[in-house]
Amino acid sequence: MNWLSALDLEMSEVEAIMDDLKRSITDLPSIAPRFFVPPLPDKPQNPIMDTIRLASAHKDRTSMLPILPPELNLLTLQREDEQLPRPRKAGYNLWTDAITRNIGNRSKALSWDRLRPSHPTKASSTGFLSEQDSLVFAAARYHVNIRLRDPSVEMVYVTQDKLLNALKMTVLGTSSVFHTWDASAERFVQAGLADGQRGFLLMDGKDEVISQSLISRFITIGTLLRRLEILLAALRTRSAQEGPTVHAYAHSLSTVITYLRQTLARGPPINDPPGIQSHTLSAIWTHYGIYEEILVALADMYGRDEAKSPQDYPPFDPAPVNLLSLIYSHLDTPLKRQSPRVINAIFAFILTNVSHEYLQQVSRSVGYSIDPRKTSPRGPGERSNQYTLDDEDEEDKEEDLFERLESLGDTFPEFFPPELLDILPAAQKSLILLQTAQPEHPLLKRTNVQGVVRWFWTEDEIEAAWNGVYPRTHIQEAEALPPSMMPAVASDTEAGEQEKADFSIFQLFNLEPGSNFGPSTAVGREQTITQSLQIFVDTFPTFLPPITPSLSHLTSLVLAQLVEHASTLSNALLTLFLSPSPSDSDNTLNFQAHLHLLRSYLLVTAPPFKSRLAAALFSDSEDPKNGHDKAHGMSVRSLRIKRHKKAGEQPWAVGLAPSLLERETWPPVGADLSFFLRTVIVDSIESGAGRDAQDGDGQGGKVLEEAEYRLGFAIRDLPVGQGRDKWLNPLSIEALDFLYMDYKPPHPLEVLITPEILSKYQRMFAFILRLMRVESALGALFRMTRSTSKPLFPTLVSARKHLLHFRFVAQSFVSTLSSYVFDTAIGGNFDPFIAQLTEGKKFTDVFALAKSHSALLDDILTACLLRSGQHAVGDLLRQAMELILDFVVVVGEMFRGRVEEYRAAPELQDVARKFFGKMATFTKVLKGLVDKNGLAVGVPLQGSQTGVEAMRKPTGGADALYHLLIRLDLGEWWVTSKR
Repeated sequence: MNWLSALDLEMSEVEAIMDDLKRSITDLPSIAPRFFVPPLPDKPQNPIMDTIRLASAHKDRTSMLPILPPELNLLTLQREDEQLPRPRKAGYNLWTDAITRNIGNRSKALSWDRLRPSHPTKASSTGFLSEQDSLVFAAARYHVNIRLRDPSVEMVYVTQDKLLNALKMTVLGTSSVFHTWDASAERFVQAGLADGQRGFLLMDGKDEVISQSLISRFITIGTLLRRLEILLAALRTRSAQEGPTVHAYAHSLSTVITYLRQTLARGPPINDPPGIQSHTLSAIWTHYGIYEEILVALADMYGRDEAKSPQDYPPFDPAPVNLLSLIYSHLDTPLKRQSPRVINAIFAFILTNVSHEYLQQVSRSVGYSIDPRKTSPRGPGERSNQYTLDDEDEEDKEEDLFERLESLGDTFPEFFPPELLDILPAAQKSLILLQTAQPEHPLLKRTNVQGVVRWFWTEDEIEAAWNGVYPRTHIQEAEALPPSMMPAVASDTEAGEQEKADFSIFQLFNLEPGSNFGPSTAVGREQTITQSLQIFVDTFPTFLPPITPSLSHLTSLVLAQLVEHASTLSNALLTLFLSPSPSDSDNTLNFQAHLHLLRSYLLVTAPPFKSRLAAALFSDSEDPKNGHDKAHGMSVRSLRIKRHKKAGEQPWAVGLAPSLLERETWPPVGADLSFFLRTVIVDSIESGAGRDAQDGDGQGGKVLEEAEYRLGFAIRDLPVGQGRDKWLNPLSIEALDFLYMDYKPPHPLEVLITPEILSKYQRMFAFILRLMRVESALGALFRMTRSTSKPLFPTLVSARKHLLHFRFVAQSFVSTLSSYVFDTAIGGNFDPFIAQLTEGKKFTDVFALAKSHSALLDDILTACLLRSGQHAVGDLLRQAMELILDFVVVVGEMFRGRVEEYRAAPELQDVARKFFGKMATFTKVLKGLVDKNGLAVGVPLQGSQTGVEAMRKPTGGADALYHLLIRLDLGEWWVTSKR
């Protein structure tokens, strides 16, 4: 029972606690509302009648005051008319009068300032101090916020008229009695301050915060104007070699500064009498707001912001491209933000003047609006043969031409439209090439003064340009000058005589002394400059017209005429190279004719040249001493050497012409070899090699006539060292790598047949020589093994079978590779390219044609596995050809009796085994390349295209490897069959 009693006791205690908590909650005071809104009476409301009834019930208006809130009492007070001050009675007491005065007579704000006679006695309609008279408000603030004397702070109290007159000098960039120029910080500071001391100017009725806020605008204008003047002085001292754009930059800045200073000088206050202001302070402060915006925008463009110190100024970049891009970006930004018209006009004025000379240089660089009086003999884009000495060497001209091509810049301002950037560099080079190729071309004689490229901004000019009528040039604007400003022209000058017209501008110097025809330049120059800017600002549109809603659209319209001419110029040069006129006496610029020569000789596709080259360098004879004595001996001296020379101990370099080995030195360089190879070229040309260069119209005949002087053999400098000197061994497949064929295209045509493209031709030439060497060696092998009465292996029948089998396999491989190289790799790519030129495929310019020509050689090299990225698989192909050559060399030594058959048999088997292994690896890798390129074995060669379209489609580079694979290993014979 004890634990139950304890439990009852605890429950009772809990209940007691809960009762106490409930009682404490009920005893809390209730939360009553702190406001009360009386309900409206339940009757119609008539505010007008209620107001009249209330006014009639209270005759005394002062009885209405307790009904309104305290802060609105003064709103009902009537202002008294301004009265003359009455003489005060004797015993007048200020505080007594303040208590007994009638409400509404004067301000309730009481201070000692009321004792001054100038205190306004007119009643105030408000009780707020901030809305009282300025002096009353300033006195109250000073009384409440008492300033402690601080020696480091200099407080200067000035009147409004004195301060404004001083600030008028500050905005003009001149020091005044209150502000002086700090040259180290390049800003205006308060005058009369000691080191480390701060100062404040307090205008009458204004505290330091309001005074500094009012003064800051004038200080900003003066500081920025003065900084721009310092920048202008630095620009004027720069070297003249920096070009006219920098000087136009300085001239535009000078014009803007002069214009702003003259406009600021006409601003308020202007000759106001003491104590009288013709403009209110707020009106004056607002008047200078636009000039602050102008100078802040200009200082930002020139990098002279007020917040920056002189050490933080950005360095000046005199490059015209960077200057114009900077100005354009600072004009585009306010146009997008719809800034005030005057700001947009000033930046447009600067861009127009600074870019004028640069746009003319760009125009002249593409031959647009060429002025003969301004043509420089060495300037970019101008005729190089003008003012040229007659005895100048042709080689110097060529070097000068390519120096000019290299000196042409490839950077242009950011605002140039993409269509101009794509065609302008090529057009500049095209002009130089056209001047060299055909100086009498009509495009080089045209002088289109109407088309000088310049900016235009008005809506009428933009609409006219949209319709194809561009504004008048600066030359034509001279016609609008008054007669007093125009120089007299001699009466004997005839309009049609260009020579006299050129010298007409010097008629000014024929005037008699004292007969000045216009105002003084020194007096009127500054006024004329500012007038031009003022006219530009007045005529500048507030918004760009809908035709060109943005600055980029306007830029495209301004430069559209330049784009059109550049395209015309590029097409003219391209037409000259692709289809020269049959009537031209000198048609050596026929690009197709040169392509046929390059294909015939450097790619060894002309049968007469190929046969003579093979006869000169190679031999398929089984007799190593058969030196072609009948027709191919190099000289009488070489014949004498052969008669008295014994066979050396060096192995027989099968496949090479014996005449190359007669000195037993390699490489066989010398005058005899040069003469003999030169004879090969001459004989080939005379026999008709390269006749494809002459089409049905007879064009290309001049090219074929000069082929003898443009083609030639040369010796290449090759590396020497361990593993890199295989070309010094005549037994190696690289034995003839020292020899290459060069081609000298006509001078302007070198842009289409560049040294880089020629090097690709020469790489193919070296590969073809290797292939011809192996073919000749296999021919000798057939001759050595054709005898059935005296076989090479009379006792080893198995070795003889291996020899004949390898001979067949090697011959099949080499013939297949040769047909692939000439038919698919070369012909399959070269023929469609020639067809594109014949059909007049649209190339943008000659440089795009040169890229296509280079891409053609890249495809051919890729198809022959000669690109640097194909080194691994290309090396497998080279090793396979080298193994064939090694096999033939061993057979040649055995044929000469230097090696017994029991020693030659294992060597031949070893070489054959390596060859089959290389070929198996080569076909595997080749199949991997074909699969990687997305061409599966068994797909038709031309896909879904048939007929003429399939024939005109180039086989390509990596795509052509599919053809090689199906030629070599259609049934995967090299991988699956056992050797």
